Amino acid sequence: MTLPTVKSMFSATVCAVVLVFSVLAHATENQAILTANGPSYTFSPTITSFGNGGTVGWAFQVAAGVNLSIDHLGLYDNGDVALSSSHPVELWDSNYNLLAQVTIPSGVGANYLSGYTYQALGTPVTLNAGATYYVGAYYPSGCGDEILVTGTTQQFNTNLTFLNPQQTSFDSTQTSIAFPSIANSPTGTYKEGWFGPTLEFTTTVIPEPSTNALLTLSLVVLMVGSQRKQRE
Repeated sequence: MTLPTVKSMFSATVCAVVLVFSVLAHATENQAILTANGPSYTFSPTITSFGNGGTVGWAFQVAAGVNLSIDHLGLYDNGDVALSSSHPVELWDSNYNLLAQVTIPSGVGANYLSGYTYQALGTPVTLNAGATYYVGAYYPSGCGDEILVTGTTQQFNTNLTFLNPQQTSFDSTQTSIAFPSIANSPTGTYKEGWFGPTLEFTTTVIPEPSTNALLTLSLVVLMVGSQRKQRE
């Protein structure tokens, strides 16, 4: 085999490696909740006024074999109406560590999609395959903004699995957003969760060990062959 041929094969293999890993990283935006938007009675019942403030949300698990890069957090906004209140939305890991936060402003949202208004994160946050996370939003006392509680079953992106509805208490002590530590039964009254908060993300597929090994071996073999030809 001539040196130019070895170099050509090496270049082709490098290109193949780059192509494989570029395919594994998907830049398409994904919504966590896929349920189509509609009038509020479609998602009945909804809470339209809170006597006290509180945080509501839901727990989820990232699918195996994929990492999620969260770049937006969002809030239910049926029909892109003007929200009466601003709403902090936060994301936590299973140890209750805060990972990301935004505030959805009152008024008409500028970044509206399929029933939810989104705000971009300053820096995307990676959620690891198989791990559990929580998303929550704060609804202040007297808030008139709608929230989905139960009724129509929510459809979720296949890259995550809904686990539990989550909330804090709703009382006079809840004056700001807090981790929603109270888990409601996934088969109980609020089995569909509190939506409420949501998120948007891109995905990166984790390659199988055999794929990494094969690509690495191919590069090593061609590099060794190239070095031998250079010494001849």
